[in-house]
Amino acid sequence: MSDIKRIFISRKLTNDSPIRIVAKGHNITDQSLIQFSALKFNAPEADWVFFYSRNAVRFFFEETNLELYPYQYACLSDGTADELNKYVLDISFVGNGKPNEVALQFQEIRKPNESVCFIRANNSLDSIHNLLKSENTFSIPVYNNQPIKDVPIEDFDILIFTSPMNVNVWFSANEYKDQSIIVIGNTTELTVRKFTGKNIMVADQPSEEAIAVLLNELL
Repeated sequence: MSDIKRIFISRKLTNDSPIRIVAKGHNITDQSLIQFSALKFNAPEADWVFFYSRNAVRFFFEETNLELYPYQYACLSDGTADELNKYVLDISFVGNGKPNEVALQFQEIRKPNESVCFIRANNSLDSIHNLLKSENTFSIPVYNNQPIKDVPIEDFDILIFTSPMNVNVWFSANEYKDQSIIVIGNTTELTVRKFTGKNIMVADQPSEEAIAVLLNELL
């Protein structure tokens, strides 16, 4: 076995996370660099609601009476779909997590006259909405996401980032020290490249399973 690695991931992991399983015997710090809080909103009048993230799903359903709004449901990736399945049985569209491809795929199944509301964080890039640029699409923030105040300042061998905002928060307090970096998604990769252009590995899918595959290569 290789030397014990110090790993940081910007997400709280469950005990049975595939990342924890792969990292067994190494030191892992799992902590989001973002704090979340609910925002007040009115349930949208739309044919579709499209979720960008697990948090978008959670905060949306805390405030919405589903019996009043028979939506068609869509989401960015399998991870978001897993969370959405806790609330609804029928999901009409699940993307692969890659915004450009998801926008094209979603347009193929959505009828031009159908309205779409994108459910997002207050500081979201709102990527699919911006790519579609359609008159009958709109978005609403259902939760606020703000940087935490006490960012870990430690030496890690491997950094794993799950969103662009987590990247920005990390490097607001830490310098790049030639660590290996794993990211979820191209937008997160582009954000990392603002701070360093080296040693970036991008997961094939926005999932912990895909991260675990890359992490295994580094351990």
